[in-house]
Parts: sequence; C-alpha cells; structure tokens
Amino acid sequence: MKKNAFLLLLTIILMVSCDISYFDDEIETTLERQIKVPIGSITYTLSELFQELDLDNIIEDPEGNLSFNYSQSISGEGNENYDIAIPNKSVSAEIMSPLTPDVFTAQNITSPYTIDNTIIAGTINSFINPADLKITAIESFDLSRKLTRASLIAGQLIIDISSGFSIDVPTTIEIPSLISKTEGAPYRIEQIITSSGDQITLQLSNYEVDFTHDGTDYNKTTNNFVINLEIAIDLETGDTISDNDKFSILANITGAKPDVIYGDFEQETFNLSTEELLFDFFNSFGGGKITFANPKVTIKATNGYGFPIGIDLSNLKAINGSTAVDLVYDGNQSLENIFIINGIENYSSTAPAIITTTVVDNTNSNFADLLNIQPEKFEFNIVGNANPINNDLKNENFFAQDNEGFKLELDIEVPMNVTFENIEVTQSLEFNDTEDLEDFINFGLFLNTENKIPLSGNLEIIFLNNGIDTGVTKEIVAFNEADIDESGKSTGYKSTSIKLQYSEEDLEKIKSATDIDVKITLNTAPDQPIKLSGKDDLILTIGTEATIKF
Repeated sequence: MKKNAFLLLLTIILMVSCDISYFDDEIETTLERQIKVPIGSITYTLSELFQELDLDNIIEDPEGNLSFNYSQSISGEGNENYDIAIPNKSVSAEIMSPLTPDVFTAQNITSPYTIDNTIIAGTINSFINPADLKITAIESFDLSRKLTRASLIAGQLIIDISSGFSIDVPTTIEIPSLISKTEGAPYRIEQIITSSGDQITLQLSNYEVDFTHDGTDYNKTTNNFVINLEIAIDLETGDTISDNDKFSILANITGAKPDVIYGDFEQETFNLSTEELLFDFFNSFGGGKITFANPKVTIKATNGYGFPIGIDLSNLKAINGSTAVDLVYDGNQSLENIFIINGIENYSSTAPAIITTTVVDNTNSNFADLLNIQPEKFEFNIVGNANPINNDLKNENFFAQDNEGFKLELDIEVPMNVTFENIEVTQSLEFNDTEDLEDFINFGLFLNTENKIPLSGNLEIIFLNNGIDTGVTKEIVAFNEADIDESGKSTGYKSTSIKLQYSEEDLEKIKSATDIDVKITLNTAPDQPIKLSGKDDLILTIGTEATIKF
C-alpha cells in the first residue's frame, strides 16, 4: 500500500496536531485482496482540545482543573469635587471706644479732649468696661462640604491693624481657627499698637485650619473661621481721647492650599470610569449552549481616600444582542446591590491604601445567569457613593491631595464545571492527494477510543470540492462520555469501537475532494454538570479495511 494513502487516512481524525506512531503489526491480506491495517494511535488531552478552540483565557492549575479567566480594571475618575479649594476670605473686627458722646456730655467735656489731671483720668477710666474691649469675628467659608479641618501647604494670612486711638494700645489677637503645626496651639500674639497701626503676615504652610470653632468652643460647627481681638485702655494725664476712637483689624486669607482636608463628605456620588469588556469566549462553541455551575467574580478594591465607598453593582450587566441581564448582589444584607469598600480611617502621609476584597458567586448573586446568556460583552457602568451607610452621626472623612486613588480590579473566574449542549467544533483540512486512491475498490475506517473525558462526541466528516459539498458525509457517535463521581470529575476510561464504511460510489466522489470539514458535536449527560480536567485524555486507535487491486 502506498505511503500517501496512509497519510490520507490520517487526516480523518478529530485532532490533527498530534504525534502518530505506526504499529508494528504485519499487513494481513486475504485471497480476495482485502487488507486490514492498524494505522496508529493518537492521544490528546482536554487542554489540547481547548487550545484547538483558540481559548486563550483557559487556565489549568497543577491538579489539571480548568477554568477560564478574564480581568478588568476600573478606576475612579473626575473626583476633583473632593479636592476642595479654600477661597480667599476677609475677616474683620472692630472695637469702638467705650467713651461715647454721652460720657463726654456727662463729664461736661468735649471731644476731642486731652486729660489734664489724674483725677479726671481716673473718672474717665471708670467708664471703660473691659468687656467692651473684646470682640469675636466669625466668618463662614462657602464650601461644598462640611469641613472640620485642613492642613495647609501654601497661602498667606495678612492682618492689617488700624488704631484710631492717639495712645499706645496693648493688643491681643488670637485665632482659634489657626493651629500651629509645630506647637499644636492656636495662633496668638500680644503687642503694643501705636496710632500708626501695624501689619502681621503669616505663612499658612505652618498651620492647620480648624473650622469647628463657633466663637466659644471647638467641635461645634463646620466651615467657620474665628478671630478674637482684645485691647486694653488705661488713660493717663496728657492722653487725648475722642468719642469716635476705634480699633480695627482686617485679616485677608489668600492662596490657601490644603494638602489634606477633613470633614463630612456625606453621600456624594463617587465617579468611576465606564468600561466595556468584550467577551469572545463563547464564539468558539458555535450555536451550542454551555452553562456553568459556579462562576465567580473576585472584586479587589484599592481605596486611597479617607472615606468608605459604596459601589452599586447592579449596573454591571451582560449583553448578548438585545438580551441584557443585570447583576443582582445580596452579599450586603443591609444595602441591596451595594459592595462597601473601606477607606483609610486616619490620615498619615505613609498610610497605605486600604484593600477590600469580595467574591461574587452563586451564593450571593445571579452571576451565573449573566454568563448563561453567553454574553458578547460585559458593561461596567458602575456608580459609587461616599459613606454608603447613612446614619445620623457625622462622617469623619478626609481627602489628601497625594493619594493612591481608587481602583477596582475584577477577576472573572469560571471553573469548567459545566453543562455542554450541542457544542460544535469544526476544522477544515486540505485534501488533494487523490492519485493514490485509483487502486482502491472500496475502503472502510474503524475507530477505537479510550475516553477519560466526561463528554460524548458525535463526529461528522464532510468531503468538499473547493467548498462545495460532494455529497459524502458520515455522522457517527465517535465516543461515549467517561463515568464521573459526585463532583462531576471523570473516574476512568470508557471504551468505544466504531466502524465507518464508504461505498464505491462514495469513493468516486471522494476522489474529487479538495477539502474535508471535520465537525464534532460535544454533549454532557442530561442535567449532569461535569468538572473538566485538563489531564483527562482521549486515546484514538485508527485503522482501515480496504479492497485493493494489484
């Protein structure tokens, strides 16, 4: 028998990328010139089957368990609204002289008046109440958040001091809203102010702002800026006084830039990038149906912000044409569809981002339903909210300029614990070695299988002439599924023997063939999920029976 005839027979097999070794059996002939030749054997694993299907995402663990994996990253974006700028602000305070026109009238003196003796000085001093020489100035910043504190890295506070008194005025300026980073105490200065006034400049990078002072105490409010001004007046002989004397300060805050802000961000919407994941896994299976027992999504969230974030997972959806299925997640019993991501509780320049991980599977979601529509793609139009747990207490949040940001990493892992229904795989083979068939009267093909894969397979062989069906098609049950245990894994090999016979009429048509389509249809037993192992294999022994004329 010619060598090329053997090569022809080797093309009519399921997997062509295997090593074939020829048997050493002697060719047996009969007086009728019939031959029966064992051609060889092929061994291929389930891993090789998926390689033939171009399933690049298939993962095999050391024990041979198969799964396919997809990954997607989603980052926070457009969240500049948490980076609150502190606007320029002016805070003023003014203390009018307690020596009103009525005081001058009562003393039978006119304004202005120069004190000419100590008795009159003492009398006039008696009209000065120290309480009238103190004032608290409060300004509220117009901010989009309820801030409690900010650590500043730039900006100035310039205090212009103006005195209408002709005398030197002992002055105390205290700013409870401005806390020294080095001393941890409110800014305070005591000095004598002359009638020419003074100016004080503070570099705000040395300070933190405490917005909670209400003029009396801390932790009472938000967004406030408070300055206390106190002066002292002790008149002596020779001092000139007026009934319209006043003492004032004007504090201008400019260019204040925080590196960290603290406050209650309430339940502000947290923006996430919209992503789309094309899902080509199912394209390799033709028109068949595949369902999964327990697919899962591992969500790893990295949060570099100082507040927790609630992610609404219901906007994760699978789409196949006009069919769409939204994810339903009940892993958090108190908040439907919400995955809570922890934030950094206490600010530190070296504090690492907080990582929160959850697994979405069939115990807490309908994720299997999303895969069972055999989606073409997944859409991740995910919406988040700061401080997802709404309560009556104020939230203690912070936002640092220098942060690790926010990122969601979604790893879709689908163990191949599946049900196959009419999954079709087709390969086209070149067939142009017809000259060696001229000596054949007829021939048949026999196939013996040792199958450890828990899938049955129907094999269809179609001979084509330049893409046109020659009318020679054979469909057979090529192998039966292996037996499985309770987990769905194969327990051993199952044998099947098949004989495929071609007529002389078929052979004449085959001689004109240029290509062969080999199609296999895979199925699992009804209502029986299986667990596929890459180590499971199928051993095929191929031979031919033929009548040949010499």
